[in-house]
Amino acid sequence: MGWKTNTILIRPADLDGGPEKLLAAFGHDRPRKVSETPFSGAGTGSIWIGAIADCVILYTPLASGFFDDGDNREVNDFKAALLRHFPQNDIAALALHSVVGAWGFAVYQRGTLIRHQHGYDDIVQRDEGPRLPAEETYLARFERQEVGGEIRYRDPRHPEWSDMRDPDFGERLVFEICRSFTGFTLDQLDDVKGVNFWLSEEEEQEYSRRAAASRPWWKFWG
Repeated sequence: MGWKTNTILIRPADLDGGPEKLLAAFGHDRPRKVSETPFSGAGTGSIWIGAIADCVILYTPLASGFFDDGDNREVNDFKAALLRHFPQNDIAALALHSVVGAWGFAVYQRGTLIRHQHGYDDIVQRDEGPRLPAEETYLARFERQEVGGEIRYRDPRHPEWSDMRDPDFGERLVFEICRSFTGFTLDQLDDVKGVNFWLSEEEEQEYSRRAAASRPWWKFWG
């Protein structure tokens, strides 16, 4: 099964005052509510906001700011606002895109990046900080050996399988980090309740214009 996600987890946190209050704290005081929907319906709009236990969950393309060092002002401003609003919390940004085999996770504690790994197409592009307990626990089930200066992993439960490398675990580790924050893996969050929003009326209108321009047009002659 292919996965695609742009998820941010904040813990401990709650939605006291509602998701609109949180968006206002990020500088978006005129959001446009699209729909109330569980996590499985996130993505209709530019941000979905929900919560489970003591963890707030965001689903938004703006999460790319945690993995891209580019000059996109919108994503950079969103990342800065989020870190500023939750200076004492743990934050995890999670990314998956199965089409290109991409994965990524960036974890902050009290505003400081403590772990970052991302890659795609069987390559680790960035690997920064010591492994998280969730990573160590998951990888402990595999036998490790060094082959040609590279660490390889073998599953003792399946000796017939080929050796695995760090990029082979990227997607699974995203799931495990999600579990460490919420108590559930990413694929178990489908029923978590939340709300889809556009961040402003202008954003909603711009999306509508683009959607209308991309629709096919046929002329029927009588």
